[in-house]
Amino acid sequence: MMHRRDPSKVRRTTVLTASLLLAISGSVGASCAKQEPDPTPAAPPAPTSPTLTVEPVEASMRKLLKRQYVSSIRTMFGPQAAAVASPPDDAAVDGFDAIGARQLALSDSAVSAYEASARSVAEAAMKNEARIKDLLSCTPKSATDAECHGKFVTKFGRLAFRRPLTETELQRYVIISQTAADELNDFYAGIQHVISAFLQSPNFLYMIEVGEPLEPGRLGLTDYELLTRMSYFLLDSAPDESLLDLVRAEGLKTSEQVRFVASIMLERHDARTALSSFFSELYRLRDIGGIPKDPNVFPAWKPSLAKAMQDETLKLIEDVVWDRNADFREVFTADYTFANAELAAFYGVAGPPGDGFEKVSVPAGQGRTGVLGHAGLLARFAHATVTSPTLRGKFVREKILCEPIPPPPPDVITSLPEEMPGAAPKTMKEKLIQHQEDPQCAFCHKLMDNIGLAFEKFDAVGAFRTTENGLTIDTTTSTEDLGAFSSPEELGVMLRDNPKVATCLVKNLYRHALGHIETQGEIDAVNSIASAFEGSGFRVQSLLIEMVASPAFRIVGVPQ
Repeated sequence: MMHRRDPSKVRRTTVLTASLLLAISGSVGASCAKQEPDPTPAAPPAPTSPTLTVEPVEASMRKLLKRQYVSSIRTMFGPQAAAVASPPDDAAVDGFDAIGARQLALSDSAVSAYEASARSVAEAAMKNEARIKDLLSCTPKSATDAECHGKFVTKFGRLAFRRPLTETELQRYVIISQTAADELNDFYAGIQHVISAFLQSPNFLYMIEVGEPLEPGRLGLTDYELLTRMSYFLLDSAPDESLLDLVRAEGLKTSEQVRFVASIMLERHDARTALSSFFSELYRLRDIGGIPKDPNVFPAWKPSLAKAMQDETLKLIEDVVWDRNADFREVFTADYTFANAELAAFYGVAGPPGDGFEKVSVPAGQGRTGVLGHAGLLARFAHATVTSPTLRGKFVREKILCEPIPPPPPDVITSLPEEMPGAAPKTMKEKLIQHQEDPQCAFCHKLMDNIGLAFEKFDAVGAFRTTENGLTIDTTTSTEDLGAFSSPEELGVMLRDNPKVATCLVKNLYRHALGHIETQGEIDAVNSIASAFEGSGFRVQSLLIEMVASPAFRIVGVPQ
C-alpha cells in the first residue's frame, strides 16, 4: 500500500520547489543554449540518411500545444491526471497554432498557468497508485531513500523530457525529490514535488531541438529529438515507454527506420485524433459552436447541432483517410456523409436513432456533395443572419488552394451598403455584383465572391433554400482559373482534379508539423513530398509517413 501524503504538508514546500526550479531551469532561452549532450550520443548518420537537398530552417524550440500538453499528461499518468491539466490557450500565427507556439514568447500569466497546472497534475498523479508504483519499481526504506528517488527520477525523467536524463539532470532532480521528502518526512511528498518540477521545466514544455553536426550549416536531429517531433506531429502526444525503448534499441537514423516507427504510430488511435485536430484547426471546424446565429431567424441552431456538424466533417475525413485509406480528394465529391438523428433531421434525410452517427446519403437535388456542402463549413463562414459568399470563397482560396487573399486597404469600408427604406429587395448576389463595381474592391472580391456565390442556396446555418427575400437564387458563377460552376457539388469535382488542392494539403501539413511557413529553401522538399503523395494515389496515411521521412523533417539549420 502506498504511503499517503498530507496535501497541506505538500503545499508548505511550494517556495522550496519554486526556488529549486528556478535554479535548475533558469530562463527558457538559457535551457536551450545550455542543454547538455545526450548521455548516449548517437552514431554518425548512416549512408542511407536523407540526401541534403533542402536548406533547413535553423534549430529552435517550440512550445507544446495545449492539446499536446494534455495528451502528454495522459500518456504519462492517465486520464484522471489529464483532466486537471490546465495549460494556457494557444495563439495562432499565420493561421496555425504550431507557428504561434514556435514564435511567441510566454507571458507572465502563461508561466503562472503552467505552474498551477503542474501542481494539480502532480497531486492527481499521486492518486494513480499503480502508475506511481510502476514508475518507482522499488519500496522506499526511508523518506530520503536515495536509490528509490533515483529510480523514479530516472524513469519518469525520460518520459517527461522524451530522452534519457544527463547525469547532471539526474542529480539535480533527485535533490528536489529528496529535499522535499526530508522537509516533510514523507518520501511520496518528494515524488509529488519532483513531478511538479519536471512539468515546469522547459525540457517538458518545449520541443527543444539542438541536433548534431551533419555537414556545414546543417544539423541532424538526434534520435530522441526526431522521435519527439514525429510523436507530436503524428500522435499529438509524447512518445511512451515502448517508443522510447524501440528507438534506444534500434535507432532512428535511416529512412527505413523512420518509416517503420511512423507506421507503428499510425496504427494507434491517437493518430486519428491528431489528424482530426489538424483538420478541425485548418478548416476552422472547432470554431463552429462559437459562431453567433440569430435565434429568431434560426431557431434550430443550438450547441448540439453545431457539434454534430463539426463531427460530420471529421467523420467523413476519418472514413476516407483511416477506414478506407482512400484517395483524399474524395472528401470533395463524396455522395455520402455521417449524421446523427439531429443532423439527419436538419438535412431532411433518414438517420439513426439517438446521438450515434451512421453513414447516410446526402440529400438529393441540392448539390451538397463533399465537405463543401457540409452545413458546418457553410455555417462557419457566414454571419449571424445572412450568408457571406466572401467568407466562403476566402476559405476555399486560402485553405483549399493555398492562395492568400491580401487584407483590404485600411480606408476601405468592407461592409455592404445599407439598403434604402422602400428599396426593392435584392439577393446577396445582386448586392455583391454592385459592390464589385468599386475598383478598390473588385479584384479581391471577384477572387472570393465568385466562388462563394455557388453556395448561395445554403443559408447562414447551412440549410437548403431556393429563394432569398422572395427572389429566386441564381448560383451560376465562374472564375478565370476554375471555370463555370453553380454548386458545391460542381466546384468539388473541379477541386478534386486541381493539382493545387493536393499540394495545398501538403503545405498545410508541413506548416503544422514544423511550425513555420515553408521557406524558399524548402520548396523542393515540399514538392517532393507532394509528388510522393500523388504517387500513392493521394492517400494521407502515405503522406504522413513520407512527411516524416523527408530530409526537411529530419534536419535543421545551425542557429545564427
